[in-house]
Amino acid sequence: MRIRKALITGVVLTGVVVLATLCNPKPTPATPEVGESSITPVELPSIVPGFNFPEDSNVIYSWLNNKNFPNNYDSASVYNHVWGIWAGLTAQSGQVYQGDSLRVFETWLGITDIRTMIQNGDSACGATKTTRAQLHFPHQAEHGGKTARLMLASKLAAGRPVNDSALFWVTVAYDPNAACYALSNQILKMSVVDKYKVKGGIGTIPPFPQKAITIKPTYYVGQGTDSLIQLPIWSGPPPGGAQIPWAPTSWPTCVYVDLRNSQPAGKQVTPVSMSSKDIQGAIVNAREFIHFRLDSAMAAYMNASQGSEGLNTAQAGQVAILVAMHVATKEISNWTWQSFYWAPGNAVYSPSSALAQSLKPSQIKGAAANYQATSAYAMVLPNQPINGGTNTGVIPMIGYNPYLEAEFAGVGPIGGDSSFNISSKLIPGRAVGVQTNCMSCHSLATELSLIGYSTDQYISMNSPMFKDMIQLDFAWSIQGNLIKDIAPKK
Repeated sequence: MRIRKALITGVVLTGVVVLATLCNPKPTPATPEVGESSITPVELPSIVPGFNFPEDSNVIYSWLNNKNFPNNYDSASVYNHVWGIWAGLTAQSGQVYQGDSLRVFETWLGITDIRTMIQNGDSACGATKTTRAQLHFPHQAEHGGKTARLMLASKLAAGRPVNDSALFWVTVAYDPNAACYALSNQILKMSVVDKYKVKGGIGTIPPFPQKAITIKPTYYVGQGTDSLIQLPIWSGPPPGGAQIPWAPTSWPTCVYVDLRNSQPAGKQVTPVSMSSKDIQGAIVNAREFIHFRLDSAMAAYMNASQGSEGLNTAQAGQVAILVAMHVATKEISNWTWQSFYWAPGNAVYSPSSALAQSLKPSQIKGAAANYQATSAYAMVLPNQPINGGTNTGVIPMIGYNPYLEAEFAGVGPIGGDSSFNISSKLIPGRAVGVQTNCMSCHSLATELSLIGYSTDQYISMNSPMFKDMIQLDFAWSIQGNLIKDIAPKK
């Protein structure tokens, strides 16, 4: 994509790829549509009264280590902060692209934009852009075993009565502070990252600034039949706590997205089974979702990014429906972690909670109000120190994006059929995606794919397993987009 610099002075899940992917060049962003003006990334605004960003780390730690609450964890204060972040992300930016009013998060540079700038030798902050952040396959699919790769590279809705060409796509994006860090440090270059290696010890890249935010919006992309798109809807983990992979193809219910927005205002939507013939009650207006239509440049990039195994099904005019979003902020050393996902009506679906829903502020309106929230501001409860904590006498803290992680299962070697490479010391039985925690998983981000993923447990940042590796400040997005200007050292 073409990048233009703003006239200012100065000098910035998140996915993971197997080692071989580091050697493969990324597709060149497509040429923007003719006549588009630039989009200026804007910082997170404060929309909800009382919300502070960045919040003082000591304040956040006081929520996580408060003796007055169950498990020493002040969930209400955490979720008030979570919703303040969502309100800012989804606020209108005042900018327009192809007739769409852009929300704040839609103005941010995508990781592919930043990568292209670094490849071009650009290290200046303040860039604008001329297209949306590019959509691509989740990098989890390249790491999460053959089952995950096949699911994400095939038609999710095969055999369903309405939509037969939908796929999940993501776009990792950095707020202006994170983007400035990445550009000024050239942090996507392997040659730069390699300088932080400590022989016989644990290397670390410089930490992101406290105001940094990284996001991974997840979209369901499809073409409507009779202006309807059948959309599998998350309704919670497998019944009875079964430890099984819970891919969207297994979910029991769906809704139908009405691209004409012809449903009455205030309609109560009731999801139905995938095979149901009586779908009227499950039809929901597209305006109840954050969404946009693909242009020809976006579709071309998506098809190119799939490589030789791709289906090349992306077409201009298809609708990208936001179903979920990972969000991380560098307000504390281990970052704060929150995920948001769409849900119909007032029902609460785990890993969200009734408490989280009850605290959603009135300032969040329209489509943005239809998303539920889950958080992982700690790996386990009670919260443990950054180094030297324990998995003894603690309980899991679960938080994940169900549209990306719920399908994962199994522990095995990297590149095999399993999604996880580390057995949990905390959760017995089979490892599955609905047992994950954003913080514990992202703590494992290093320059090489030698560790992989884990279900929820406490992980000390000075663990011996990090010896001779370089920690990437919890950013799988760095590993997944490294520019191999030198051979990585093992």
